[in-house]
Amino acid sequence: MGARQVDALVAEIGSTTTVVSAFDGLSGWPATRPRLVGQGVAATTVEAGDVGVGLAAARAALEEQTGPLDPRITLATSSAAGGLRMTVHGLTERMTARAAHEAALGAGAVVKLVTAGLLTERDLERIEAARPAIVFLAGGVEGGDTETVLANARALTGLSQRPAVIYGGNSAVADEARAVLQAAGFRVYVTPNVYPAVDELAVEPARRIIHDAFEAHITHAPGMERIAEFVQGRILPTPGAVLLAAEALAERAGDLVVVDVGGATTDVHSVTGGSPELASLSTEPEPRAKRTVEGDLGTFRSAETTAMLLPKAERPDPLPPALPKTPSQVAAAAVLARVATATALARHAGRFAHLYTPRGRQTVVRGRDLTACRLVIGTGGGLVRLPGGEEALRAALARPNDERLLPPADAEVALDRSYLLACSGALLAAFESGAVVELMLASTGLRL
Repeated sequence: MGARQVDALVAEIGSTTTVVSAFDGLSGWPATRPRLVGQGVAATTVEAGDVGVGLAAARAALEEQTGPLDPRITLATSSAAGGLRMTVHGLTERMTARAAHEAALGAGAVVKLVTAGLLTERDLERIEAARPAIVFLAGGVEGGDTETVLANARALTGLSQRPAVIYGGNSAVADEARAVLQAAGFRVYVTPNVYPAVDELAVEPARRIIHDAFEAHITHAPGMERIAEFVQGRILPTPGAVLLAAEALAERAGDLVVVDVGGATTDVHSVTGGSPELASLSTEPEPRAKRTVEGDLGTFRSAETTAMLLPKAERPDPLPPALPKTPSQVAAAAVLARVATATALARHAGRFAHLYTPRGRQTVVRGRDLTACRLVIGTGGGLVRLPGGEEALRAALARPNDERLLPPADAEVALDRSYLLACSGALLAAFESGAVVELMLASTGLRL
């Protein structure tokens, strides 16, 4: 009997587990119903020097359920091999450096260093220590400063490493900066200025360029070389794929937030323009799609720092393992997931601030306004695989007299029960958005 043909296999290669999911019904949509055919899980083997072993094991586990599969396309997302490590360098902390930082996080990067102004010898040492796959170089609005970003391009040539460089600064000197870096042996990508004018962000083109650079890098990362043997289509950073999925779902569902609780980090993704009533009070521009990552919040690798946020009497002891099995381990991990959810969402949200001026007190909005988000979705093992995920989301929403700009208390909450958001972000590169959204609606149980 021959292999069963399906539309796609998608591998999500995490720091501890690799999940391979099979999908069908996508290519024939809307005449056919998109569906998850099955999933297989295995331990990630990148640290053993060969990601292919874990990929093969996860596919074998999948095909034990489904029988042999013949996919039309294979895709992948990855947060293994240290994820997408980047450093970011701009002219001013609250303008170009912040814009580049937003672009990097939105693309799914692990940002190890942010600097503003001229790069110093100490900055270069910190870049060397961070071992980035990509350096993002920004600086100068259009028609503004050119000297700093050029000086920083020249300074980067002193690095002993040769990470890829993305230039997203003042376009007037883009060609000159590229020439300087290419002559020193760097691979250089140029994207439109991420901060073209005061109070204007333009991060979406940079996110796409970062994904391209990530694909070129990840197939050469130690232990990841065989990923190209599995993948015929795109390879995306897992957090970047989740944000792409959130953007596609928001086109159908409206403004939303996705909370992704993992063992090491908790990411929050939001797609919103904020409340029109509060827009005039905002002090800084915000991208429509935004991601923040909290490296101290998680249920395993970050369990100790997460537990410290609880009153001493409520801290789990012992802390749970990576894959909790006993009732006490599951309960401990669920407690940590609840704390991580509430803390990460509060950090992602902006707040009202009160300024005292000669004309009296003024109220302004600082940071991300989530008050227009009527939908909050939980994903990641900490919320999907443990009990109490929906309750954790509800507990994290706004409370009376709370000056944080959280989603309202009556927002709808849902769980990505089939764990498909990252896969969906990858599938968007190969299939109609409407078909992929149908998969996400089925996983979350939303009826729109």
